[in-house]
Amino acid sequence: MSDSPQIDVVRRFYDARGDLDVIRSCVAEDARWDVTEGFPNGGVYDGLDRIVGDFFPFLADFSEFQCIGDAFYEDGDQVIVLGRYLGTTTKGRQVTSRFAHFFTLHAGRITQLRQTSDTLPIARALEN
Repeated sequence: MSDSPQIDVVRRFYDARGDLDVIRSCVAEDARWDVTEGFPNGGVYDGLDRIVGDFFPFLADFSEFQCIGDAFYEDGDQVIVLGRYLGTTTKGRQVTSRFAHFFTLHAGRITQLRQTSDTLPIARALEN
């Protein structure tokens, strides 16, 4: 069974691994990102330029960072993903953290992400 078009967009977003051109192709210009407090650059970001310019710079603290979706659930324009972050900081510390992502999509683009995650492992990995 193949994925729905909405899940395909979310998978493409995850597969981008920080590639801003791919992210820009998946995320709407007027998107809203609501990232759990305690996650690097946690907060609410309105608009793709703020998401790219103010949220994604946290990736500079990692030599590798991945979002691995373990389970995808779709209901109309909503996609829920349960998964885990895997990463290695620039200091060589490895981290794994669970997440739940709640996406809203419209016209084949992500218009909203509400994220919740276990922020403690990431905070510890980034400590000085």
